[in-house]
Amino acid sequence: MNNTPVKSWLAACALLLATPLPVAAQIVETGASDVVKVTLLPGWRDSSGTHFAALKFVLAPGWKTYWRAPGDGGVPTRLDLSKSANLHGVKVLWPKPEVFHENGLRSIGYRDQLVLPFAFATATDGTVKIDGSLDFGVCEEICLPVHLDLSFLLPPKQVANVEEISTAMRQRPVPAQRAQVQRVKCDVTYYEAGAHIDVEIDMPPLKGRNEALVIEASGSDLWVSEPTVVRTGNTLRATAQISTRDKTPFRLNMDQVRMTVITTLAAVDIKGCS
Repeated sequence: MNNTPVKSWLAACALLLATPLPVAAQIVETGASDVVKVTLLPGWRDSSGTHFAALKFVLAPGWKTYWRAPGDGGVPTRLDLSKSANLHGVKVLWPKPEVFHENGLRSIGYRDQLVLPFAFATATDGTVKIDGSLDFGVCEEICLPVHLDLSFLLPPKQVANVEEISTAMRQRPVPAQRAQVQRVKCDVTYYEAGAHIDVEIDMPPLKGRNEALVIEASGSDLWVSEPTVVRTGNTLRATAQISTRDKTPFRLNMDQVRMTVITTLAAVDIKGCS
């Protein structure tokens, strides 16, 4: 899949929210504004001080955008909220993605529509001011970069789009215990320019077809190949290659290895291996 230079558009959208609350919201979109539309779902504040909100992506037919780990055929997503106020931290609550194979490459992502929830941890009980940017890609036969300038307020008594955001949150990969994962074993063999990892996961098959595995290693400079996957009964075995981008030596922190098993109907999130 090629990254092809294209003419950029600048589309400023003032989001008109059906609420009398003093909410200002603006998304300034640079890139593929004719193939993806992004709007704010302002959400609600819970009793712990976490504000749940979401961005809704509507894609033109045939176009895709990408998951947390986009695969070799996808485009990474970058979020920067460093200029925000009354924000202690943020967690992106990724819904279950799809697995795509095109031109010999695997990508992990979404087509048609994506509601992407965020859990904003507030520093005080007041309004959260979001000020930052989101960079992501959309692809069909070519890939286009998209840059969003994010600027909006999240008041503490905000209540909107609850069901739409809650539905997306329920679509996240389930934790390992809920999927009856019994054992996760990883054997790593290091060599000069990388490593070879063998994984065994004892868990019943998930609902759906085309079982796939995504392995994420700690460190943004680590590349992990698409694993080969074989299932025998209640055991899934996989093998992958890992290397740094510049081919320097490294050691994996096994507690921070993250694996996601994905089918057409379900997904499970597995953190750490022994």
